[in-house]
Formats: sequence, structure tokens, C-alpha cells
Amino acid sequence: MALRLTKLSNSLAAAAIVLGGLAAGAGGYRQTQDGMLERVALGAARSAVAFDRSDLAGLTATRADVASPVYAAVHARLQRLLEADPLVHSVCLIRERPGRPGLVLLAAAGRDTGRDDPQPGDVYDALALSPALRRLRATGQPAADGPAGGDALAWVRGYALVGGAAPAGSGDRAILLLGFDPAGWRRQQWLAAGLGASAVWLLLGLPFAAAVAWRRQREQREVIRNLSEAMEQAHSALMIVDLDHRIEYANAGLCRQSGYSRRELIGRPWREFQQPDTGPDLMADLVTTVRAGRPWRGEWVNRRRDGTVYPVRGVVSPVFHRHGRLACMVAVFDDITEQKRTEGILRDAKERAEAGDRAKGLFLATMSHEVRTPLNGVVGFASLLLETPLTPEQREYAETIRSSSEALIQLTGDILDYARVESGRLKLEPQLCDPRDCVEDAFDLLAAKAAEKRIELLHWIDDAVPGVIFADGGRLRQVLVNLVNNGIKFTGAGEVEVRVRVVADAAEAAAISGPAEMPPAGRSVVLAFAVRDTGIGIAPEHHAKLFKPFSQVDDSTTRRYGGSGLGLAITRNIVDLMGGRIALASEPGRGATFTVFVRVPVPSADGPQAPRSSLAGVRLAVAAASPGLRAELARLGARGGATVIETDPVGLTRGPVWDLAVVDLNEKLAADFVTRPPVAASLPPARTIALVPISLSTPHRAALRGHFRLLVNKPAHHDALLALLAAPIGPGVPVVEPQPGPFALSVLIVEDNAVNQRLAQKVVGNLGCRSATAPNGRVALEELRRFGHDVVLMDLHMPEMDGVTATEEIRRGSAGEARRDIWIIALTADSREEQKERVRVAGANDYLTKPVRLVELTAALQRFVDERKKR
Repeated sequence: MALRLTKLSNSLAAAAIVLGGLAAGAGGYRQTQDGMLERVALGAARSAVAFDRSDLAGLTATRADVASPVYAAVHARLQRLLEADPLVHSVCLIRERPGRPGLVLLAAAGRDTGRDDPQPGDVYDALALSPALRRLRATGQPAADGPAGGDALAWVRGYALVGGAAPAGSGDRAILLLGFDPAGWRRQQWLAAGLGASAVWLLLGLPFAAAVAWRRQREQREVIRNLSEAMEQAHSALMIVDLDHRIEYANAGLCRQSGYSRRELIGRPWREFQQPDTGPDLMADLVTTVRAGRPWRGEWVNRRRDGTVYPVRGVVSPVFHRHGRLACMVAVFDDITEQKRTEGILRDAKERAEAGDRAKGLFLATMSHEVRTPLNGVVGFASLLLETPLTPEQREYAETIRSSSEALIQLTGDILDYARVESGRLKLEPQLCDPRDCVEDAFDLLAAKAAEKRIELLHWIDDAVPGVIFADGGRLRQVLVNLVNNGIKFTGAGEVEVRVRVVADAAEAAAISGPAEMPPAGRSVVLAFAVRDTGIGIAPEHHAKLFKPFSQVDDSTTRRYGGSGLGLAITRNIVDLMGGRIALASEPGRGATFTVFVRVPVPSADGPQAPRSSLAGVRLAVAAASPGLRAELARLGARGGATVIETDPVGLTRGPVWDLAVVDLNEKLAADFVTRPPVAASLPPARTIALVPISLSTPHRAALRGHFRLLVNKPAHHDALLALLAAPIGPGVPVVEPQPGPFALSVLIVEDNAVNQRLAQKVVGNLGCRSATAPNGRVALEELRRFGHDVVLMDLHMPEMDGVTATEEIRRGSAGEARRDIWIIALTADSREEQKERVRVAGANDYLTKPVRLVELTAALQRFVDERKKR
């Protein structure tokens, strides 16, 4: 601020001095002009004394005067006046003409003569405009003016009355006119102006310039002193090096770092104070960079006077002369010994933390395996126990064992997923998948839980949703499972529905970016997965708490409904990893709707959906007690082209005529149908399909097969249900239930845990498969060499030879060339992504996580059967 004020005051003072000089010059110019005009007027008056009115009485102011002796005498006298003053250019006698405009010439003498010289009788109308002549005619006093511009008035002229002053109107008056060349006149005026201005500028400018120079010199001394003190007091080492790499200046910081005095440093080569093993490439790069006019930054090692070395980091900058030639180099650097030590400590700490993280991951994986392995036996045998005749009390105990074990499995999975999220090791594995399968697979996993609470699971996927997308189907299914499971948990009665649509609003879709690295695809769309329940609802002030780990709305919710509070937190992190967004709309008592928005690429080859099974012309009766399920089935029938008749199970036999019927049976209705005759005319079995809870008992299922063509577990897969409805009806069509198996496969179970061996044998036996067991990978190779099997269930953690190694050996042909391509399903309690990757690389065809549920194993075997049909 002070510097700005100083500059402003200097500018104002300089401007004042310049303006003062200009004013003085203008004053000198005007004063000189006035003095010279005064002298001209006096000269004219003195010259006019040489003539008398009587001398001019004989002049007639005509051309005839030239021959008169009076004119000759007057002209001779004018010539002498001209010669008396060398500055005079011309002398004229003019006469006023009272009553007539203009002035008339009596006689004239000039230095330039020629044919155009003025002659007696010439009229000078322009002179009447002269201000001096006007004053003369008014006052009778001599006057002068000029130069005034224009050819006629471009001279300096003096006027005086001949014969003294005479009042105006007293008769003809003669006037003497002296003319002067304005060139000399101008020179004198400008000289006077220059002298006046120069005097002011010298008198005021020199002291001002001296003051400014003194102030600037003082400021420069102050800057130099501050710079010198800053360089001396700087903590960093600073030195100036000449072009021969000799030290020209060293500050106190360099002396402190090196242990040398300034005198010992000045004049010595810089390289003498560097560690001898400092790489030549480093110095060559430094010199090349600086000589190219760019600063060099880097690290090197210096040597102290006592021989110890220390690392430094700094910058070496070039300094140029005004004409652009390199003058020297300035090096500024710091001792980074402590920083290097800190970096080493941090590096060691980072390595220890990473090792700890790896150990934690291994610990979690090991504990997961150790916990899930016995839980696999508990859940599996509890499920098998529930299939046997039990007393109500025994069934309650067995169901408690199974539900508690499944809750522990869910908690274990959530903890592992949360640990992966926290460590940043949760990765997406995008691949081609069908969003319909993701929704329906999630329902399959939760169907039993929903059936226990008599909750309807509904879903609808819009026609605009692509049939194939590029996404991590497993993680998308996990998100849906968490949200649907959350809806089932907090819904006492009613329904949980999933709707999938394409976001058509451009502004809403633009806010969803997608994953950081979008895989290649033809285009991308934003899908909205809305999960709605009719549960207890959530107050708006509690919405944010739901997505925090280990957090629920309140303690009473935790006690009543259970849970760790990790499911929604993991869901939120998965959605964030997908580059999506999750929204919640809920009010207490009105349920909740969680909506997940994700951007997914769609392969360019994905075109319109394949034509669904046609029900054109078919009258389809939909009988369901639940309004939501009835509406869903009606929309599904309309999608297939059928004419839909909505009713309830009771009114099905009394309603309009129909061709096919879909009947929703709960346990009460199922028991009622069991007591009816096998065939009723109003409800022909060949034309009816029943939707039954997955928890419906085996005896009830067997009794119902006589009443319905097919029994389909709820929630039904839409495309599969349409295909069943469109299947031909006629003689020879078997009345079968689309249930798992029998697969009639030979399965080799490679498992070291005896309990899990027996469980796996029992489960695959219920699916119609033959089985053999092997306690480890080595025995499995021998078994495969001796006997042929269709499928291998390969546990991964086993003694002698683990499952990954055994899989690799099978693919190498160690079990025989005929077994190289055998279908291998990996079984493990370790659900880490890196473990899945190891299994995939080893050559496994499928992957199941313990404890293996019946529906998951069934789906895995079905995938093998479908793949074998393609070969």
C-alpha cells in the first residue's frame, strides 16, 4: 500500500512540474508577443511623424499619382523608412474613405518588388477586419496586431495616424502601416516560451528528480539489505555457482548444513561437497536443464566437513544477463534426513498395515471357512430333518435350529462383505446377465422366508428393460436380496414387490454416471430397481441412519426384528461402486420403497426381446386371493396375448367360461383341495395350473397333483409360467410338477469333512443322483481315473491336495484325457473375490458358497444339464 501511495505521489508531483513549466512557457509566449506588438506600435508612431497631412493632400489615391512629384516625394520618404529598419518588410500609406467601405492605398514601399506591387488606388477591404486598425480608428492611438492567419493578415502590422490623433469622422485620415515578416516573430515567441518552461522545469524538476533518485536508491538498498538478510537467515541452504561450478556465494544455512565456514566455501568447486557416488547422470541432467534455461528439481547427497553424508532436496535455477546470456546458477536445498527417516517409518508402517490387512483377510477367510463348514452340516441336516415325520414340538425345534443357523450364516457373510468394503477390496466383475434372472433368483433365495410369514413376493419388469446387460449380476442380485430381505423382515403381512424400469427422463438419467470404468458396449441405459414393501415404514428423520453400518432406527427395532445393521450399509457401498444411487421413500405405517438407479451398458447386438409364448385367443382365468398377485398375473397374461378373467379361487367354478386357469393356493386352500374328489367337471386338471408356497409339505403336493396339471412354486418365473401356459394340452401329455430332478447323474463329492460328505450324499440322492466320495484331491484324481462321473463337487480346503490344485491337475489330464473336461462345481466357505478368481483361473465351471442350499445346488446341476445339451 505504501509503495502504491509513493508511486501515486511521484506521478502527481511530476505532472504538476510538467504543467507548471507549460504554464510558464505559455506566459512567456504571451508576454513576448505583447512586448513585441507594443514595440511595433511605437515604431509605426515614430514613422508616422515623418509625414504631415499637407504632404498627402496632393495625392488623389489613383493611378495618376504615380506620375506626380508629390507621390515621388512620398514614395522616396517611405523607401528611406524601409531601409532604416531591416526588420520592416513593407511601409504603406492608406486612407480612409468616409462613407465608403474599405481602405485605399496612397503609396507603398516594400523589399520584394514586382509587377504585382501595390499601386495607388488599390482597395484593402481585408484590413478593415484587423483588431488593431479598429482600435486605431476608434481611439486614434497607435496599435499593432498579428500574425492572425489568412494570406492577407498573416503578417505583423503596426498602425499610426499621420499627423497625430484625429477624431473619427473628421475627414479623410491617412494611416501609416508597417509590415513585419512573422518568421522571426515566431522564433522569438517560442524561444521565450522555451526559456520560461525550462526555467521552471530546471528549478523544480532537478530537485524532484534528485529526491526520486535518492528515494529509489534508498529502496534498492533496503531491498538488497532485506534480500541479504533473508538469504542469511533462511533455514534452507543457498549458494550461487558460476559457470565453472565454483561457489560465488554461500549463506549461513549452507554453512550450518555442511560445517564449513563461508571463507572455506567461496571459490571451491561445488562437486567437492557432494558425495562421490552421486551419479554422473544426475549432474549431467542438472547442467543440461539449467543451461537450457529451465529450473532443475531433484535430490542428491552432500558431504559434511566431518565426512558424514546427508540427503538434500532442492532446486537449481538459471540466472541470465539482460541480453539473455547465462550468468550463473542459484541452488536452494534443504537437509531431508529427518524427512527420509519419517518416510521410512511411514513406509514400514504401511507395509505392516498391509500385512495386517492381508492377515485380517486371511483370518476372516479362515474363520469363515471354519464357521461355515459346521454350519453347512447343521443347516443341511436340519432341512433334511424337516422332511421327515416329526411331532409339532420336534418340528418347531428343527425349524429354530435351521433359522438360527441361517441367521448366523447371513451375519458371517455380511461381516466378510463389510470387511471387503472397508479395505477397498470389493471389486465388480461385470459380465453378460439378464436383469430378470437377477430379480427372480433373488426371490428364489428368499421364497421360503417369505412363505413362512405368508408374504407375497411380486415383481414386474417393463418390456423396455433389455434382456441382456453388462453388469456384475452377482452383486446386483446381492443388492436385491438385501433389499427384499429387509422388506420381508419389517413386513408383518402383505407383500414385497420389485419393479424394474428404464429411466426415460434425460435429466434423471444424466445424474447416474455408472462405474468408473464402463466396459465396452453398444449403448447404456439407466435401470431403476424399486423394492416396495407394506411394512412398518420409517420416519423421514431416520432415513440417513439406515445406511450406516451397525445402525438401525432404534434399539427396540433391533430387539424385535434382529439383524446386525450391515445389510443396507453393504448395499449402499455396492451401489456406489456401480456408480449408481439409492433412494428411500417411506412414512411410518405406510411401508417403504427403496429405489436403486444404476447405469448399465447394453451390448450392441441386443435387439428386441425374443417373442414370448403366445396365448393369443386364449381365455385365461386368474384366481388369486391377493389383489397384488392377481393384478401381476393379469398383466402377465395380457403380455402373452390372452384375454384375462380375474376372479378368486372360490369363484373360479362359478365364473365365466375359460380355457386355462392359474390358481393361487395358500396352505388353507391346498388342504381344502386335498379333501375334494380328484377330478371336477368345473375345474378340469388338464387346464389348470396351481401356484403353491415353497413350504408346502410333500404329502399335500402329492395329493394336489390329481387336481392340477402342474404345481409351480411361488414366486413364479414369468417367462417359465407363460411357456407352461402355452404348452399344448392333449392326450399323452404327462401331468408333472416342474420340480428339481431327478437328474440321474453320477456325482463325485470331494470333501474332507465327514458330516458334509454325508449331507452332500443325502442331498444329491434326493435329486436322483448317484454319488461317491473322496476325502482330498489326490484320492479324487484316483477315483476319476478308475470310474466315470458326470459332475465333481470340489471342496477347496482339504489336506494333502486342496481343491484348486486338484482342479488344475484334472484340467492338465492327470485324471485321464477323458476327464479333462468334466464339469467341476467348486464348494467353499471362503466367499472372497480373490478366491473366486483363483477357482475360475484353475478351471472350475461353477462356484457355490457353503452352506449350500438345495435351490442353489439344483440350479448348478441344471446349468450343467443345459450346457451338456448344447454340446
